[in-house]
Amino acid sequence: MAISPSTLPRYLLTLVLLQLPILDAAPTKGFSPLEPILAMVGGDAELPCHLSVNMSAEHVELRWFRHTFSPAVLVHQAGRDLEDEQMPEYRGRATLVPEELAEGIAALRIRGIRASDDGEYRCVFREDSSYQEAAVRLSVAALGSDPHIHMEIQESGEIRLECTSVGWYPEPQMEWRTSQGEKLASASESMNADEEGLFTVAASMVIRDISLRNISCCIRNSLLDQEKETGIAVPARFFPRLPPWVVAVAVVLIILGLLTTMSMFFIWRLYKERAQERKKAFGSKEKLLEELKWKKATLHAVDVTLDPDTAHPHLFLYEDSKSVRLEDSRQKLPEKAERFDSWPCVLGREAFTSGRHYWEVEVGDRTDWAIGVCRENVVKKGFDPMTPENGFWAIELYGNGYWALTPLRTPLPLGGPPRKVGVFLDYEAGDISFYNMADGSHIYTFPNISLSGPVRPFFCLWSCGKKPLTICSTAGGPEEVPVITEAQGFSKDIPLSPMGEDAASGDTDTLHSKLISAQASQGAP
Repeated sequence: MAISPSTLPRYLLTLVLLQLPILDAAPTKGFSPLEPILAMVGGDAELPCHLSVNMSAEHVELRWFRHTFSPAVLVHQAGRDLEDEQMPEYRGRATLVPEELAEGIAALRIRGIRASDDGEYRCVFREDSSYQEAAVRLSVAALGSDPHIHMEIQESGEIRLECTSVGWYPEPQMEWRTSQGEKLASASESMNADEEGLFTVAASMVIRDISLRNISCCIRNSLLDQEKETGIAVPARFFPRLPPWVVAVAVVLIILGLLTTMSMFFIWRLYKERAQERKKAFGSKEKLLEELKWKKATLHAVDVTLDPDTAHPHLFLYEDSKSVRLEDSRQKLPEKAERFDSWPCVLGREAFTSGRHYWEVEVGDRTDWAIGVCRENVVKKGFDPMTPENGFWAIELYGNGYWALTPLRTPLPLGGPPRKVGVFLDYEAGDISFYNMADGSHIYTFPNISLSGPVRPFFCLWSCGKKPLTICSTAGGPEEVPVITEAQGFSKDIPLSPMGEDAASGDTDTLHSKLISAQASQGAP
C-alpha cells in the first residue's frame, strides 16, 4: 500500500501507538475549536486542546506537532518539556499554559508569531491504554505599512503612478480608485516575500485621462477585513482654454523663440567653422605638445569603479561595477542620502583629496551622456544645475552636440565623435581635462579650480538603451614617451618620462588602457 507524504505523520503516529503494551480502548478525539485561531505577526497566540473526558493533563504524555511527528512543536511528558524533541524554530517560543493543565486543557502558547507559523497544528494525548488527538488551525495575519505613491511625469505628458507598501501577510489585494470610488486598472503588480515571509507589494498605473484629478491606492487584507488607503492629487497636464489675445501673445513669443534659436544656431555654426579653421591651421609643433600632455596624464592612471549606493534607481550597474545603463524600469533600492533621486547619475567609488589621477570611459556610439568630476558632497536630491558653482566639472553629449557644463554651456567643436574619453584630474593645480582617446586630442579643460575636500568621478546617462557606459580598466606599465630634440623645434626642459618630477610623486604610472568587456547578460532585476 502506497503512503502519500501528507498522511505519513499520522501513519507514523499510528505505528508508535500500536507498539504500546496495552491498547484495548479505541482512540478518542479531543475537542478543539472549529474556527481557526487568528494571530497577528509579532503577537502571541494560544491554541486550545481539550481532553474529551474530565481529567487532568498535567501528567499525561502530550505532543503538539505540525508536518512531522518528530521533531515536534512541543513534547510534554512526566510533568516537564522534552527540549531534545522540539523543533529549533519553536525553542523559547512554544510553551504550555500551566494554569489550564489541571482542567484538562493543553493549551499551546506561541510567542512572537511569525508568518511561517501559519497552518494546522495537531495535539496528541496518551495515558496508559488510551490516547486522543485533535487539530487546530492557526491563521497568521499582518497589516502592512501605509501605501506610498510616487508620481513621475513622462515626456509624452502622461503621468505614471507607483504605489508600494511592505509588511503584509497573507498576500493582500491592491487596487486604484478615483475620488468617486471607481476602480482603475493597474499597468503592473508585484508581490515579493522577504526573509520573514512578509510581502512587499507594488502596483503601477499610467494616467491618460485628463479629467482625473484625485486617485488613491488601496491595499486590503481580506483575512483581517482591514485596508489602508493613500490618495494623491494629480496635476493638470494640458493648457486650459485661453482667450484669443493670450493665444496671439503665445504665438509671437514662440516665433521670437524660434528666431532666437536660429540665431544661436548660426552663431554656433560660425563658431564651429572658425574652430575648424583654427584646427586646420594648427601646426605640427602644437599637435605634438598636446599629445605629450595627454601621454603625461596617462602616467597617473587609476582603477575607477562605480558606487552602487549613489546610483539613481533607473541606473543598472553591471556585476563588475565598471558598466552602467539606463532603463525605463525603476529598481526598489534603499533610500540613502548619497543616492541621486532626480538626475540619472552615479559616482565613482574612489574619492581623491590630492595628487594626479587619470581614467578612461568607453562611451561608444551612445547618443547622450555626461562624464567628469564632482565634489563628494554635491546635492543629490532634486534638479540643481550641474555647473562648477554646484560642484560639477563635466562634459556631455546631448542631442547632436558636445558641451562643457559651464553656467551657459560651452559648445565643444570636435573633429569626430570620441568613442573613448580620457579624464585627467590634477588636484593641486586645480586642473580637470578631457581627451579624445581616438587620437589623443584635447577636448576641454576646467582650469584654476579651487578644490577642497574629496572629489569623485561622475557619470550620467540621459536616455535608455542596451549599450552601457563603461569605465576602462588600465593594465601594464608606462609606455616609453619619445623624446623631442631641439633640432625638431622643442625645448629640452619639458619632462618626458616617468624619471622626471612626476615619478617622484609616488603615483602608479601606466600609459595604455584596456576595456573590460561587460557581462551582456546583466540586466534589470
